[in-house]
Amino acid sequence: MRKQLTVALGLAVLATPAFATKARLQALGEDVNGSFYVNDNRNIWLNPAQVNNHKDLVTFEWGDTNSGSASHLDTTAAPRAEGGVYRNAGNLVYGLHLGGASNTSNAFRAAAGLGATGMEDNNIDAFVGGDSGIKWGANLGYAYTHKDETPAGGEDAHQESLRARGGIVAGDLQAFGVLSLINTATDTAGAEFAGDIGYSLGATYALQGNTLFANWGQNKAEGESAGGTRSDIELRQVQIGAGRITRLNDRANFFSRISYTDTKAENEGGAVAFGGACTTAFQVGCNKYKSAIVPVVLGLEIEATSWLTFRGSVTQSVWSKEQDKNNDRPVRNTAAVNAGATLKFGELSVDGVIGNTDANGTGANNTAIGTANNGTLRTDVLMTRVGVNYRY
Repeated sequence: MRKQLTVALGLAVLATPAFATKARLQALGEDVNGSFYVNDNRNIWLNPAQVNNHKDLVTFEWGDTNSGSASHLDTTAAPRAEGGVYRNAGNLVYGLHLGGASNTSNAFRAAAGLGATGMEDNNIDAFVGGDSGIKWGANLGYAYTHKDETPAGGEDAHQESLRARGGIVAGDLQAFGVLSLINTATDTAGAEFAGDIGYSLGATYALQGNTLFANWGQNKAEGESAGGTRSDIELRQVQIGAGRITRLNDRANFFSRISYTDTKAENEGGAVAFGGACTTAFQVGCNKYKSAIVPVVLGLEIEATSWLTFRGSVTQSVWSKEQDKNNDRPVRNTAAVNAGATLKFGELSVDGVIGNTDANGTGANNTAIGTANNGTLRTDVLMTRVGVNYRY
């Protein structure tokens, strides 16, 4: 009986889909740069020790060179191109990733008034990990653009960033952190930016089928726009919560998560009230911003056939409030539904978010997911935010 149970559990693990892209995490209502409880290769950006679980992998994320925006932010409507390779070599795992720019860094630079020539560009990230009873991993990410002296009458633009990540996996416990060591930029209009040392620390613990998690992060910076507006920017965020994956049968998994997120942002040169540069999604554009949100996420991933997997999720805040300098209000219209699919061709998988029609008829091919969607399924542009993985 014990032997049969062991075999059954082994088959259940083997049957678990091994997908790993931004599209998959977005479809399950998770952050595209890693989940606290969903197994995905994007988790190496949260905890580099996870590179031990995603070795012998080549991954590509389809997207624009600069995400189609002056701030180069990676968004659902304008994903940023990136990719890398992760290989096992003896007792170690090595990885090289290109194009992994930081949304946090670029959001800070945009809030300080910098344009496209001051954003992170040509990022290179190196990973290394090993298993000596405790899985460990480290990452060093660097981006540098030398002085741009070509614009007639413009300033000499340049930018540089350096980040280090580290983490461990010790049984049911994971601990991880990231440290921003260098973050400076000047654009061709003369706007300047200098970031202080920023950090983020977190941990997860598996307990009776649940994953408990906590994370704390803080970033500060100073900047001056081309027009002379000074910015002292600060962002602090605390997150705690729990997630659970329930095996429904040999083809389907149910995902559930509840969390509490407390955010505080200040920008001396930011907008005073909501609207324009100050929004819920761009807190560092506000003069003062506070929020407390309790979102619930429910998701499903099912192997429809041997070559096709569908997934989807619904997210909604069950309690929330936010403040700018003049307003104190609940966060409205938080319900969101995402869906995605994976096409499997042996060891090659193609992930994507299932596209909707933009209700306003705007955006490239009317597929600006994340804007005002009316829920109509596109059959001419079936998937957006496409990622490809090959395991060897």
